[in-house]
Amino acid sequence: MNIIKPVTTLCLVLFVGLFVWAMVMDPTLAGFFVAIKEPWSLVVMMDFVFGCLLFSWMIYFVEGSAKAAVPWAIALFIVGNIVSAIYLLLRFEKIKQRISEV
Repeated sequence: MNIIKPVTTLCLVLFVGLFVWAMVMDPTLAGFFVAIKEPWSLVVMMDFVFGCLLFSWMIYFVEGSAKAAVPWAIALFIVGNIVSAIYLLLRFEKIKQRISEV
């Protein structure tokens, strides 16, 4: 269980680096708009949306209220899984507590 935070932190740092690199290389998002026209790019995008919905549901379960979960869900859909990693790091103890209650 002690490995979860370091691995999540490493993934977060690597993904933020990739995110920054992509924004520097294509600040207008032109490549994104070209890619999204492809069928498999659309599948990947919908996989992202499905993942955001599932993680938002998990946040609601952990937080216990929509009022607490909605800001996280909005950030998740805008920024992506960087928000998931931040949420996991910030709420790790609360998540463990909620899981032990089930």
